[in-house]
Amino acid sequence: MKYWIYGFFLFCLPIFWDCASHPIQRTSEVKFTTLAQWPSFYRQIHLRLQSLKSEARISLESPSLATTITVALVFTAPDTLFMQAEGFLGMDLGKIFIGKDRFILYNQFNNQFLAGSVDDPLYSTFLETSLTLRQLKNAFIGFAPLPEDIILIDEEQGLFRSQVDQQESRYKVNKQDGTLEWMEYYQDGKMILKQEFKNYSSYKGLFFPRLTRIILPQRKEMVAILHKNIKINEAIDSNSYFIEIGPKTRQLIIAN
Repeated sequence: MKYWIYGFFLFCLPIFWDCASHPIQRTSEVKFTTLAQWPSFYRQIHLRLQSLKSEARISLESPSLATTITVALVFTAPDTLFMQAEGFLGMDLGKIFIGKDRFILYNQFNNQFLAGSVDDPLYSTFLETSLTLRQLKNAFIGFAPLPEDIILIDEEQGLFRSQVDQQESRYKVNKQDGTLEWMEYYQDGKMILKQEFKNYSSYKGLFFPRLTRIILPQRKEMVAILHKNIKINEAIDSNSYFIEIGPKTRQLIIAN
């Protein structure tokens, strides 16, 4: 892999649409009476998550890397995620903004930034994992998107499944409160990915997993996200996810 660094003249990059606080839309409580209704219940629960602020500890493990970093995390519905990492004495080390389709990573320490598509696997290389940024964004908010063809296969165990050709997804649900315990993704009968959701707590009537783990057994990779100091569905000022890039900041372009 080769890296080209170009000088990039850009005085300021605001990653928000206005400076006002994002209002929180009140959503009605959702329930399910039969387990077969769970997929609809789960999707509606996700829609109730209007905002999230936390201190998140991220652990990355792969054959070439083992590290832990703590970030200040901000999420606003439907698809804005912002994280800021600080070092010793509050030194700003870097920020990342992940939107609906695009992202920008700003490394203040090295005065560089990287931007691109959230679905491009090429940009996952700086994380030393094969996960896309879209997959990671869902993990950071404790969510696993459900396919439309998901069906209940074992009511006693709370198991659901979706299958298209040689691709299969399995889901384990807590029958009492409707929380998702894990999901597994299989390709040609082999598990490619497992996502675990643990340590649920209730915030304003909404269950949220304080610990999420993504495991890639074939690649021996793992990403764990542990949330502390969680605030859910509180108004968030757009200035809290503002990225300012100076005129001497260099753009980092990654290519094969």
